[in-house]
Amino acid sequence: MAKLATLSKLKEKERETRQKLIIDAARKVFEKKTYDSVSMAEIAKTAGMAKSSIYTYFSSQESLYVEVAYRDSNYFIKELEKKIQLSETHSVETVITHFLDYYILHKAQWRMITHFALHGDTVHESVEKLNEISRKLMDTFDSILKKLDYKGNTRLLAHTLFASLSGILISFRNYPGRTEEERIAHMKRIGEKIKDMMIALIEKDAGTGTSPF
Repeated sequence: MAKLATLSKLKEKERETRQKLIIDAARKVFEKKTYDSVSMAEIAKTAGMAKSSIYTYFSSQESLYVEVAYRDSNYFIKELEKKIQLSETHSVETVITHFLDYYILHKAQWRMITHFALHGDTVHESVEKLNEISRKLMDTFDSILKKLDYKGNTRLLAHTLFASLSGILISFRNYPGRTEEERIAHMKRIGEKIKDMMIALIEKDAGTGTSPF
C-alpha cells in the first residue's frame, strides 16, 4: 500500500510538473500574440512536446487560456490581499494603486483577460473558473467597503470600482500619440479622480463627515 501511495504521489507530481510546463509555454506565446492568432501546435513547440500531449491535460485551447488567466488573476488577488493587510487603513486607494500598477506592468495578462471576456466561447468549465476568480476579487473589494462602513450596496459599488478601473486600462493603456510615461501618468490621474469620487460617496453614506483614507 505504501508503494502504491508513493507511486501515486510521483505520478501526481509529474502531472503537475507537465501542466506547469504547458502553462508557462502558453503564457509566453499569449504574451506575444492574441488568442485567435495562437495555435496549440505553437504552444506545444514552445513547451517541447507533442500537440497530442497537451490535450491529455487540457481539453481545448480555451481551457488552457482560461487556466493561465485564472492562475495569473489568483496571484494578483493574493498580492492585493497582502498589501491590504499591510496598509494602516483598508483603503480603496490601495486597491486602485495596486490594480493600475499591476496591470500596467503586466500588460499581457490584462490583454488576455479582456480578450477572453470579449471573445471567449466560454464553455461551462471556463465560465465556472472565471466566475470563481471574479467572485474572489469582488469579495475582496466588498470587504474593504464594509470595513469603511459604507451603508449602500457594497457589491454594486465593488462592481462599479472594478468597471471604472478596467475602463481606464481599456481606454488609455495604448492611447495613441502619447509616450508610455504620459499614458501611465494620465491613467494614474484618472485613478485619483475615481478615488476622490469613491471617498465622497462613502463619506456621504457613512455619514461621518471625515475621510477614513
